[in-house]
Amino acid sequence: MTNLFKQNKMFRVFLMYQFFSSIGSAMFSMFILLSVHLIFQNPIYTGIAGFLMAAPRIASFAVGPIVDRRNKITIMQVTTLLEFLVLSLLAFTPLLELIGILFIFAVIFVYNIAALFEIPAGTALLPQIVKEDEIMQANSLINIVAMAGGIIIGAVLFTSLAGDINFSFLYGISAVFVALAFGISLFLRITNSKDATTTEKSQKKPNYIQDLKQGAGFIKRSVLLFFVIAVVAMGFTAESAYVNRPMFLETHVGAQGYIVFVLMTLVGGIIASSVVGKLGDKYKVGRFVCVLLVLAGIVRVAFALLVPISLIGGLITVVVFTALAFSVDIIYVSLRQKIPPKDMVGRVDTISTTFTAISVALGAFVGGFLGNAIADVGHIFIYQGVSYVIIGVAIILVPSVRKLPKMDGIERVED
Repeated sequence: MTNLFKQNKMFRVFLMYQFFSSIGSAMFSMFILLSVHLIFQNPIYTGIAGFLMAAPRIASFAVGPIVDRRNKITIMQVTTLLEFLVLSLLAFTPLLELIGILFIFAVIFVYNIAALFEIPAGTALLPQIVKEDEIMQANSLINIVAMAGGIIIGAVLFTSLAGDINFSFLYGISAVFVALAFGISLFLRITNSKDATTTEKSQKKPNYIQDLKQGAGFIKRSVLLFFVIAVVAMGFTAESAYVNRPMFLETHVGAQGYIVFVLMTLVGGIIASSVVGKLGDKYKVGRFVCVLLVLAGIVRVAFALLVPISLIGGLITVVVFTALAFSVDIIYVSLRQKIPPKDMVGRVDTISTTFTAISVALGAFVGGFLGNAIADVGHIFIYQGVSYVIIGVAIILVPSVRKLPKMDGIERVED
């Protein structure tokens, strides 16, 4: 991974962009649900907020053809600027009474509309600035840098805020980092001249419906279909638990304890990125994912049981769970970038994201009502863990998944 950083100048620029953009968006995602919970004390509001974070991604399938046929760097610049404006507005707006919750709902929706275009644009751009055999290493390095920055910023905020959480200040800081990402995006360029030429040609012959059919058809006939199904199932149970995390952690460890647990998820992400970047090419992909999911499910159950009785035990389980779950995510993203033809990466990415977003949005909505109806929301995390074990076992039973080689042995399907 260090050689990739040293030898590829444009990847270094892209890495800096992802560093600042990820910190800004992570801080927004990290605190928005907590702010809704603490300010309004209504699990249904928290569930709706989680739903709105996921709902725009349901339209991801419509974004793919646009990303594939337009300048990806321009898309990233425009959407990052919009995110900055929304965060800046949020930082200076009172969040009290009915107008407050409606305003937060609107901000969440608009911000995630922007991310709906920005994220697949970045996903599709990466294969155009790094070599084929460097894609998973590049994804790992991006995540390491972003999460390391998140830990540093989170630690500073935790010590400076003491017992009083100033959400306006947090969103203002988020806006600053997104502004830095926008400035760096102005220096991004596509380094592969062949890819740049292909993009220019595709812009001249738009066929929107056909593009969608091609992307959906590719997923349907490739091994990616089974990974999409697995991630869709995971998304529903994970989001049902996620929207109840603020209430679960505040009950047992307090608001500041919540921040500590969130920071520990970043530690888990760094561990995952480091391990997958170095070891991801050493094991067959299907079997590796199965083991990761089963272990993640077991650890998630342990998390639900340990948090109420042991702070240290809870922190250890959240680090381990995040490392395992994040490893699966890195592999999944790398497969979406590595298997399809380069001019179809955006479509495949956004179509798969659409199905995942539907399950995540439903999971958030259902999770909000579950949190309001169940006396002990820890049971929701146990349910999530059991589902991960079932999904892990189910996916390895698929012959095409089981036969997948190591990551470096997977070849791109050409038109």
